[in-house]
Amino acid sequence: MRPVLIQIGDIAIPSYGIMLVVSFLFAIIFVKRAAKKADISPIIIENLAFYLMLGVIIGGRILYVMFHWAQYENDILGIIRIWEGGMMFFGGFIGGFLAGMIYLNKQKISVFEVADIVAPAIALGLFFTRIGCFLNGCCFGTPSTLPWAIKFPAYCVAGASPVGDQTLHPTQIYTSLFGLALFFFLNNKLNKKHGRGEIFSFYLMFHGAFRFGVDFIRYSENNANFWINQIIALALIIVGAIIYIRSSQKKN
Repeated sequence: MRPVLIQIGDIAIPSYGIMLVVSFLFAIIFVKRAAKKADISPIIIENLAFYLMLGVIIGGRILYVMFHWAQYENDILGIIRIWEGGMMFFGGFIGGFLAGMIYLNKQKISVFEVADIVAPAIALGLFFTRIGCFLNGCCFGTPSTLPWAIKFPAYCVAGASPVGDQTLHPTQIYTSLFGLALFFFLNNKLNKKHGRGEIFSFYLMFHGAFRFGVDFIRYSENNANFWINQIIALALIIVGAIIYIRSSQKKN
């Protein structure tokens, strides 16, 4: 594990922060290229990227702090040190979606048309950020004796946890590989004829189903974290199914 990826004198650049930036850069490049094919102005995408990034960071951090308050009650300033890790994906997803929806509505642009373009980029971002989680040693799994189970070092979050003396499921890697596979699937669908909102609905359903399943082997400090993630995952599946049905009806 390498929680700090680059060390220059007293300046430490954390792995998670670097991978978060990388995920945004690759996502913006992909979305701008896809938007060009859909005749959407690159300026709209650049502005949207700013609001999405703001929403993702604020939403992801708020939800994480809410369910890890003990970590910050004696270190309030630690709340703003997002480069050290500590984001909940679903909080970031909800925050980013709301921020993007508000901006696109003001620009009178179809939210679902853009959501279809952005969906593969979100999956690609999942691939990069979970690598950051793995290097940071957070978002780890439950004890396992499988051949690929990992014993995390004591200096990272996983190693310092109550199960840190055992080999654990590398759930970060599971999720990262899932994100990469989902990216290729959604990108392939995007390049074919599809109804408005259809690609986004696939993202919601597949990611919701994967997250619902992987959480059973992902370590959770308490039941509240587990259940909130399960409820949100089920909600994504249901909302995705509704969007898919409506998209199919309009297409037909």
